Amino acid sequence: MNLRKITAVLAMVLCLSASIEISAGNPFESLGNILSGLTSKSDFDLADLEGTWTYTSPAVTFKSDNAINKISGVAASAALENKIAPYYSRLGLNNAVVTIDKDCNFTIKLKAITLKGTVTRDEGAADGFLTFNFNAAGKIKLGKVSAMASKSGNTLTLTFDASRVISVIDKVASITKNQTITTLSNLLNTYDGIYAGARLKKH
Repeated sequence: MNLRKITAVLAMVLCLSASIEISAGNPFESLGNILSGLTSKSDFDLADLEGTWTYTSPAVTFKSDNAINKISGVAASAALENKIAPYYSRLGLNNAVVTIDKDCNFTIKLKAITLKGTVTRDEGAADGFLTFNFNAAGKIKLGKVSAMASKSGNTLTLTFDASRVISVIDKVASITKNQTITTLSNLLNTYDGIYAGARLKKH
């Protein structure tokens, strides 16, 4: 990409990020997340996932193959991430730690629950599309969940098909009667075709 295109992209990002309502946190963090979203890569090996990853912020992604749509999509994602951040904190999702070993076995530790299983990339799947095969977790049967993953340095963006996330959230809400969970489910349900999850940093 030449200097003129880079300048145009950065100008568009700055304009888009200026329109984002910052409900909490540092506006520079939101801009950093936008830039990270634009520079992240999805054509990595499963071996690159090995390690321990800790939560840094919510993440929302939209699937798009068009560069301009990707820019606007990343900015729109940042706006939605700011909206759902308080709900993540109330539910303890901001304490999430994801550990993946060399055999692609994973453990996701949340405030009140630990989830385990294996991560695979199905034959013929597009770059960045993974399948998380969850083991049974009590009353909540997760099974296989499609995920989008991208990396930028030591930052991993891991988001799951929102329709499946909403299904799980609704099951949890019906058991716990937690209004925060219900509100988060309703918020995600107002958007079509999104993936919701977290941005993680490797340690």
